[in-house]
Amino acid sequence: MRRTYHSGVGILSNGNVVFIISKEANTTFFDFASIFKDLFGCSDALYLDGAISKMYLPQHRPEDTGGDFGVIISVTGKR
Repeated sequence: MRRTYHSGVGILSNGNVVFIISKEANTTFFDFASIFKDLFGCSDALYLDGAISKMYLPQHRPEDTGGDFGVIISVTGKR
């Protein structure tokens, strides 16, 4: 079974969004998906990427403040 970094976004029942990125490369895709379903109650989630996952979160992941970031995701309002 291939283990790699994962990142994704889900919509909570109240309409808020949750972004998740794994801290270690030994997370299975099933375990990652289960976090959205079991912990956050998301009925839908979008897998963003695995091999090059990064999020600019200097307070939580100071080691990921450098490098190439290719996508910007923005939440601009509630539906």
